[in-house]
Amino acid sequence: IDNCEGYYELPNVFTPDDNAVNDIYHPLLPYKFVDSIDLKIFNRWGDLVFETTDPFINWDGTDMETGKTLNDGVYFYAVTVYEIKLEGLIPRSFQGNIQIINSH
Repeated sequence: IDNCEGYYELPNVFTPDDNAVNDIYHPLLPYKFVDSIDLKIFNRWGDLVFETTDPFINWDGTDMETGKTLNDGVYFYAVTVYEIKLEGLIPRSFQGNIQIINSH
């Protein structure tokens, strides 16, 4: 019997403001039947600010090149999720937006 549809969804709001609530960006938990991902996050000018293949993501809201905390605003993501099926790893791609809100 094959796995049901994989479950992997990303939240659209993230508050990396060091208040111990929603400081690390990760998928809605629990996710199911996911081997790996290919996630890329871009700023409004199309510059890549973060990428990972780790399904848990663990992004702290900093630019991967500079290490600086990103400004408040809307960021765009594109992700391919590799779901575990009987026939092997099946890619499923989707995209969306993440709004970063810092309270300081």
